[in-house]
Amino acid sequence: MKIKLLFTLSLCFSVSVSVAQTTKNYHVKSPDSKIDLSVTTGNKIEWSVKQENTEIITSSPISMTLQNGEILGKSPIVKSTKALSVDQDFNTPIYKKNKVHDQYNQLTINFKNDYSLVFRAYDDGVAYRFITQKKGDIIIMNEEAGFNFKNDDKAYLPFVNDYRNKDKWTTSFEALYNNLKLSEVTKDSLAFLPVLVDAGDNKKAAILEAD
Repeated sequence: MKIKLLFTLSLCFSVSVSVAQTTKNYHVKSPDSKIDLSVTTGNKIEWSVKQENTEIITSSPISMTLQNGEILGKSPIVKSTKALSVDQDFNTPIYKKNKVHDQYNQLTINFKNDYSLVFRAYDDGVAYRFITQKKGDIIIMNEEAGFNFKNDDKAYLPFVNDYRNKDKWTTSFEALYNNLKLSEVTKDSLAFLPVLVDAGDNKKAAILEAD
């Protein structure tokens, strides 16, 4: 499951190396500079997001495990990076608007073993995507998509199985949305997206998937 948020970079892209030799930090900011997406590469790949002074996502791991046992994100070796800013409009003939303004900053990190991660920062969200340059088809066995929050925030989660009236049959987006603390979520629960988390400071984070 590829879960993504969305955000951007007015070439507010910066690279800094931390004290540890094998750990590097990368940043991409939204066009208005209010959102800062940070990526750390060391023994694994971790990302975090701040909106002004509020930590939205604290350091969280991301990886992808292939059928041959290779883990994209384990002991990553960075080969190169590329920063990009986009400010454009595109037509949307079947949407409620004729055109959508598309503005974001993007950071692409290319790793050894023919894979990359693309991070985007918009003024209202962030997103990331795995890309591979591997030949032939690949089979994904597991994807680790971490979304860690600083506090025990409350969230709206639509769980897959709704046992009201003893009816096990459910369809997407028609389940009851439970409002509960993150610590109250039973381990290995399965829920639909989107999930809405109250991050405090009158800010809420929606976790969803695109593309």
